[in-house]
Amino acid sequence: MTASKLYFRDLLGLTLVISAILVMLGSIFGILAILNFYFHEDVLANTYVHESIPLFVFLIPCYLLGKYISRPKWVSEVEEYQLEAAKKASH
Repeated sequence: MTASKLYFRDLLGLTLVISAILVMLGSIFGILAILNFYFHEDVLANTYVHESIPLFVFLIPCYLLGKYISRPKWVSEVEEYQLEAAKKASH
């Protein structure tokens, strides 16, 4: 594994975190929509529903990136690269 692949994996991890945050924001909007429907504030509830639905699209990249990043081969290559880099730095 090269340093560029390691940085690419880190970039994918950052993208995964951002996507997960957007999904959580969609969940919060969904909960707020349910609460507003419960209290009969339909206009505000519809607004929250319309804001939350597009954010749930980020579930797909979260799932795919999580599967791609955590492949056993990639994880072992990253650990080997970090071990070699630590050995070089200690000399």
